[in-house]
Amino acid sequence: MQFNLDNLRNRFGRKAKEYADDNEKTEDLINKAKLKAEKIEKGGPLDQLYQRLQLLFAVVKDWKNGSYKHIPKGSIIMIIMGLLYFMSPFDLVFDLLPGGFFDDAFVLGLVIKQVNSDIEKYKKWKLEESYYRDL
Repeated sequence: MQFNLDNLRNRFGRKAKEYADDNEKTEDLINKAKLKAEKIEKGGPLDQLYQRLQLLFAVVKDWKNGSYKHIPKGSIIMIIMGLLYFMSPFDLVFDLLPGGFFDDAFVLGLVIKQVNSDIEKYKKWKLEESYYRDL
């Protein structure tokens, strides 16, 4: 089965829009995804997936609480679609199987590639915000 962004949009697009409009749903999704992310072996071959997830959690959290508004809602919806896929019990590869997180890494990689310029702006803002906060 070939998986691409159209598949992701078809499967999770409407639900992601609902989440983006509901702070409680979004917060619940992030909290559950953080728990699942803790199962990823840090320092192993999937460490990059863990790091990507932490970045996506931070972007959505800062957007949701209003501290970062410089990202289009469409990019937030795309990120939420990726998180919904990550949380889906119906992955391409079952997560408890060896290599089960690799499809999640692939899908989240597609998402990040799609919203990369917004992610880069966020990372720059986060560094500057942290710098000035620590002064």
